[in-house]
Amino acid sequence: MIEFVYFDLGNVLWKFDEDVACANTAKVFGVAPALIRDAVYGSGLQNRFEHGGVTPRGFVDELTRSLASTRKAVSEQVVLDSLSNMFVPIEEMVMAIDAVRQKGTKVGILSNTCHSHWDWIARQEHALMSSRFDAVVLSHEVNSMKPDDQIYRAAELACHTPVDRILFLDDKEENVLAAKRRGWRAECCVGGGSAVQMLIKHNVINESWSAGGSSS
Repeated sequence: MIEFVYFDLGNVLWKFDEDVACANTAKVFGVAPALIRDAVYGSGLQNRFEHGGVTPRGFVDELTRSLASTRKAVSEQVVLDSLSNMFVPIEEMVMAIDAVRQKGTKVGILSNTCHSHWDWIARQEHALMSSRFDAVVLSHEVNSMKPDDQIYRAAELACHTPVDRILFLDDKEENVLAAKRRGWRAECCVGGGSAVQMLIKHNVINESWSAGGSSS
């Protein structure tokens, strides 16, 4: 019996597109999107940000220094928001999470993400985030990223649930396999119909459930 469901944030609850982030930030700095991609993702800066190894201010300072071709002055918040404004909520997951909770199962978020992405999503005040999550485990807060073992241990402590009664939905196979090695139930899928099918498979929601509502 599943007592707790952890959802990944990116591509399970919110779709995202790094090309959009690079295009947004390129406009802010007045440079080509390829330069932003190299400076943010290619350099490992984003990875360190998601690990919690660099502060938002430090992130912007490093990015600005790496773009030696521009002298344009930009604010910290504008830069962080331009990179974060690439997320689109997966609307079907609003009712899916409600259906999980209606069955008496607790829900949480387990995500590799940075401070600014989480802050931007929270400020959207979308229905997907308005429901109370019983546990939220974010890589930048625990200084560990999936599939590293440490972040799963943190998630286990946060949800107070036996490992074999945790279900985890993530869009990356390596993250799913790491959860299974710890004894979790875990499935590789994306948000929407694929995620719903996994919730049905593990009897977390009723088979007759649909995006239009849930069956009692």
